[in-house]
Amino acid sequence: MNKFKDFIEIDKKFQNSINLQLDIDNLSKLNSYIPTHSSILVLDGFLNNVLSDRDKANILIGPYGKGKSHLLLVLLALLNDGKGDRTKKTINKIEKVSKETAEKIKIIQSSVKPFLPVIISGTEKDLNKEFIIALMESLRKNNLMNVAPESDYGKALEVIAKWQKDFKQVYESFKQIVREYGRTVEEFMGELKEMKEEALNIFKEIHPKLTAGSEFMPMTVNNAMTLYGEINRALESYGYGGIYIIFDEFSKYIEGHEKDTFAYDMKILQDICELANNSKKQQIHITFVAHKSIKEYGNALSSDIVNAFKGVEGRLKEVRFVVSAQNNYELIQHVIKKKVSDCKPWFQEQNNKEIIGESYKIPCFSGLFTEKEYKKIIMEGCFPMLPLTAYALLNISEKVAQNERSIFTFLANDEKGSLINIVENGSEELLSVDVVYDYFQNMFRDSISLTNIHNEWLKADYALTKAESLNEEKIIKAMAILHMINRNEEVPVRKTEIRLATGLNMADFVSSLEKLESKNIVTYRSKLGVYAFKNNVGVNLDNQMNNMIEKQPLSLNWQEEIATVSELDYVLPKKYNQEYTMTRYFKYVYMTPEQFLNTSKSEYLFETYKADGLIICLVMLKDGDVNQIKEHLKELNDNRLVVIYPEKIFGFSEQQNIRKLKAVEKLLKDKDFLEENKVLQQELEIYKEDLIFEINVELEKSYLPENNRCKYFNTLNGVTELCFENQISFNRFLSEICLSYYEHAPKINNELINRKSVSAQIKKARNLIIDAILNEEELNRFEKGTSSEATIFRATLMHTGILKGDSSEEEGCRRIIEEIDAFIGQCAGKKVSFQVLYNKLLGKDFGTRKGVIPIFIAKEIINLQDTPIIYLQNKEVEISSSILNNINEKPQDYYLFIEKESIEKEKYLKVLEELFLSEELRKKQKSKMQRLNNIVESMQRWYRSLDQYTLTFTKQLFEENEQGYLEEDAFERMYSFRKVFKGIELNPREVLFEKIPKAICHDNSGDAVFENVTLQIEEIKKYMDNNLVNAKKKTAVQVKSIFGARADESLSACLKNWYSKQSEKSKSHIYAENITGFMTYIEKLTTNDEDEIVSRLCKIITGIYINDWKNDSYERFVEELTYVKNTIQSIKESEQSTEGENKISIKTGESTIERFFEPDSDDSTSYFLQNAIEDALEEFGDTLELNQKVSVLVKALEELLSK
Repeated sequence: MNKFKDFIEIDKKFQNSINLQLDIDNLSKLNSYIPTHSSILVLDGFLNNVLSDRDKANILIGPYGKGKSHLLLVLLALLNDGKGDRTKKTINKIEKVSKETAEKIKIIQSSVKPFLPVIISGTEKDLNKEFIIALMESLRKNNLMNVAPESDYGKALEVIAKWQKDFKQVYESFKQIVREYGRTVEEFMGELKEMKEEALNIFKEIHPKLTAGSEFMPMTVNNAMTLYGEINRALESYGYGGIYIIFDEFSKYIEGHEKDTFAYDMKILQDICELANNSKKQQIHITFVAHKSIKEYGNALSSDIVNAFKGVEGRLKEVRFVVSAQNNYELIQHVIKKKVSDCKPWFQEQNNKEIIGESYKIPCFSGLFTEKEYKKIIMEGCFPMLPLTAYALLNISEKVAQNERSIFTFLANDEKGSLINIVENGSEELLSVDVVYDYFQNMFRDSISLTNIHNEWLKADYALTKAESLNEEKIIKAMAILHMINRNEEVPVRKTEIRLATGLNMADFVSSLEKLESKNIVTYRSKLGVYAFKNNVGVNLDNQMNNMIEKQPLSLNWQEEIATVSELDYVLPKKYNQEYTMTRYFKYVYMTPEQFLNTSKSEYLFETYKADGLIICLVMLKDGDVNQIKEHLKELNDNRLVVIYPEKIFGFSEQQNIRKLKAVEKLLKDKDFLEENKVLQQELEIYKEDLIFEINVELEKSYLPENNRCKYFNTLNGVTELCFENQISFNRFLSEICLSYYEHAPKINNELINRKSVSAQIKKARNLIIDAILNEEELNRFEKGTSSEATIFRATLMHTGILKGDSSEEEGCRRIIEEIDAFIGQCAGKKVSFQVLYNKLLGKDFGTRKGVIPIFIAKEIINLQDTPIIYLQNKEVEISSSILNNINEKPQDYYLFIEKESIEKEKYLKVLEELFLSEELRKKQKSKMQRLNNIVESMQRWYRSLDQYTLTFTKQLFEENEQGYLEEDAFERMYSFRKVFKGIELNPREVLFEKIPKAICHDNSGDAVFENVTLQIEEIKKYMDNNLVNAKKKTAVQVKSIFGARADESLSACLKNWYSKQSEKSKSHIYAENITGFMTYIEKLTTNDEDEIVSRLCKIITGIYINDWKNDSYERFVEELTYVKNTIQSIKESEQSTEGENKISIKTGESTIERFFEPDSDDSTSYFLQNAIEDALEEFGDTLELNQKVSVLVKALEELLSK
């Protein structure tokens, strides 16, 4: 058998990646382009942009090593080759793949002027400067420097040349100063030619020193956007149609940029993008080249950089360079030159033949190729690589490749580990996946931001130190690569796929894999069905963890620790769920045998663990008695419980893994430890993940049926041991449990509503339905449409037959309606907790989901002939969607009471409505459920509108023969009726049917009482409405009597007549406030309204209005008024003051005020007032003259006496 190097040739045109700046004029690079359908599709898009004058600012995104730069090299060559001479060969290649694209190229080259190519590398700190330098370099290369405007650097060089020629002395001084900066003149001028910013700044400092202080201001264009615009216009006269800018390696520019200047540079890019998009006849295009979108960086970039880029991103059209897998394999085929006949000995070798044949069955190949294509492109085209090696090369290079290491450098670079190196070194075996690991392993090590890849490398790197043979190393490297690719749907990391990746024969592979497993280097994850590395921590970390473990208690709460980490969480009984169109689930629960035996009722378990059924996994810390478990399960007698009794004790090794996990978690929370050991954090995270995995492997072995390491018990068919072959048969049994326990559950085909907790959006939709039902609105608007409320309405009420209420009713829903009706029946005449109903609906036989219950309750409540009342504890609440939602959450807090209807009650309510309801409220009344509330609310409003006297008096004002008198029995009824409405919050039903009848008739039993109650309420209302009017009338008569007038005489005339007979002295006398007020009021009295006069007199004489009177207010008023009358009448006419009487007279202009007053004995209050006045006068001191002070006092006194 020959060696590969004897007949394999590697096309070295692929040896180096494309460097646009260096290779832009490289014809061999241009001719090495291999068109593929994927690359031509992208090229066609760029050509369309030129032809249609659109999307002139864009970003080309694709992984390293896929040919982005090569494609753009071709694009620039095509756009810059007006005659098509240099690109003819390339166009012919393109035409073989796409004639349409080739035709577009010919149209552009014949009708569109060439584009000047400008390459930006992103290496300069100042991006504005880089754009200018790149443009100048392109102009220089294309002999267009006469187009370029003068720059500051060019102007500086001109000034130096002028000094040298015309101003020798200045030039000598210049040379001397430049030496002080550590440069010769030649070096300095060289830096200016290279546009070094430091050199220009030095020149700006030197210039004033040599020119009598004149600043260097050359007035040149230094803004990139302005410069590109000017040069683009100028290029038209030189035969160019525009400028095409390529910003190469844009990803590296982003990744390596300093935060401080990033925002400034983004403004430059934003300006350039706008310039490009706004360009018309003379087009400017700019294409950024990146290996991933900025969104894909995640936390690898700071938020400042991401935010700054958003302004640019919005101006860029994103172009994805998606190379199909088939094209990638074809590229490999083009690179590796050989004759198929020379490869046949390897194809015929039995192990190779088996591996190549089996590899086609893997989805990554069978889903992409026909068997014929597979043999041609993969088996023959990618030879001498095994199929999975080619697959790994493509996928790994896509994830981690850089220009220095990519798919092309692996194939064509003569370096250690590359394909050409392996071939040249005389290899004779087909290349397995480990060669890909070897070639890229340094990149795995450095790719810290690629967490999955770096973590798998860490595990593999450790595992390799434990490997004892080349075969073991092959297996480790193959596993690592497949886990890094992480595409289980294409290549799962199973035993078969690992072997096909290693190329080992079956015997060697099995032997090596078993050794790795026995050394705890790799392990099989049964739940995922894949092989993975067992993690092993370093010595220092291991010691740290051991110290942490030593500090843990001797005995942990093992069942809780297991529950925290277990991935055995829930099981869905699929058959039942499918039949009943809902989601029920069984929850795995971990308990010790002692805990299970101490559980007296299964309800306690379901209160703790919310689920439709429980799978109790017993955690055996020591040998137990299975018969005890069976006996206790029989006592609990709950079919929803499945008990798993493991054969294996949860021993030291299992406990140790949990202890290690707790130690790891504690270290990960220790900020000080992580700060001191930053390199260990990632290792801890990996170790934690693997510990969780290993614990779950043991749990699966102990509790899953297919492993035959446990016993299953349930009471469905008596307490017997159950046998299950696998999870499928176990799942069927869980469905049987549900079918037995939840036999009559409603079948409602809408899981958005048929669930325990609904979302806010679905609750809102449900509320719309409930409110429409309760308000007795038309429901046909929900029968059609795609809104949430429409679909829920149809699922719950229409499709179940509940809306029609006929024989088409779904059986489970019909039974629920029956249960609700039975509950309503229990509530007739008494309060019953909704918890009674919910216990039934949520419990055995039904297991109804809470989401649908409010709709059914609303429907049945509104169909009642009687009046439903809902209580929150002891407070009646209005029936609404909100209240039904609250009941759904806390049924134990709410009660239902059904008030039975009768003819007597109906008459009673109608009379109350006539007496108290306003016309407006009658119109608003929509449903009978609001009726009681409206009546009581109106009665309460009427009650609060009454005057305080009517609401509070407790003894009668009137005698038996007077208008307004109430019989004692009637008075007591009124008094009791009044007390009913003293509360702020009233329960309407209790007020109307219990409290009012009891207050009026001392009896609230039987409907016959309501006829009498109705009559009494009418009398009471009439009495209370007229009470104040009658009180005013009686008071008016009494006032007339006091002042010597008859009852039928005018009160106003009576008082005025009396006033006119009083002495002038009495009219000018100063009395107590109520007497003075009385005299002033009578003097100015003009009205004849006796109600108004009585009200004013009451306020003046007693200080309170008649509306606010109390029981003794009438007697007090009569007494005070008599005293006032007598006091005034005692003042006789006399010129002289009587003994002890004082007179005050104030004359201002033509008016004179005279008043008599009694000298008052000093008391503390009057003494305080006098001091206050004196203090105020003293405070003003000389600010006011004495005359001014006297004037102020007289004015105040005048005003006081005029009242």
